[in-house]
Amino acid sequence: MTGARPQTATRDKKATKERLLNGVGAILSRQGFGSLGINAVAQEAGVDKVLIYRYFGGMPELLHAFGQSSGFWPSVAEVIGEDPHELMRLSLADRWAVGLSRYAAALRRRPITKEILAWEQIERNELCEILRDAREKWFVELMAHFPDDEAATDADLISTVLLVVGAIHYFVVLSRLQGDFSGVAVDTDEGWDHIDSVILTILQRTFTADR
Repeated sequence: MTGARPQTATRDKKATKERLLNGVGAILSRQGFGSLGINAVAQEAGVDKVLIYRYFGGMPELLHAFGQSSGFWPSVAEVIGEDPHELMRLSLADRWAVGLSRYAAALRRRPITKEILAWEQIERNELCEILRDAREKWFVELMAHFPDDEAATDADLISTVLLVVGAIHYFVVLSRLQGDFSGVAVDTDEGWDHIDSVILTILQRTFTADR
């Protein structure tokens, strides 16, 4: 019986941390950043607020953990696939188009993330910045899988990709309330197939074979 206690404690700790992370997501998606606080998260998770300090250190650390969780943001593996070398065998335009398509699909699979991205458009505080910093670190981690790719430091490519990412975020947020954007169905797989093809065309026309 004694040997089982550490395992039980570990399971309980893991479950409680998961409940707290889920609580952050639930509050952010419903009420935005202004309603996020120690007491609100603890109440949402159904645990004592002291556990937030015990397991995370405080609200900023909890939000940072949430920003790194796969429940909120896509994993790098979702974007690059199981074998990064497979992407590297594609042309510059094609590999970025594939990655961006996977990125968009991963965001669309996360209803809570859609809501949080929407709140970020109208709210700005230190908690928003924590999630933004987490995403920037995510991008650095993504690019670290391609250390020999000269495109990783190409300013024109990065700028183009960021513009496309901004458009993806806008369409993902828009799809929550409105299914159509000037004739493009942003809430259907067919509509996103069309968006993916447009992204590929943009990248192919921007980055020619001799780059």
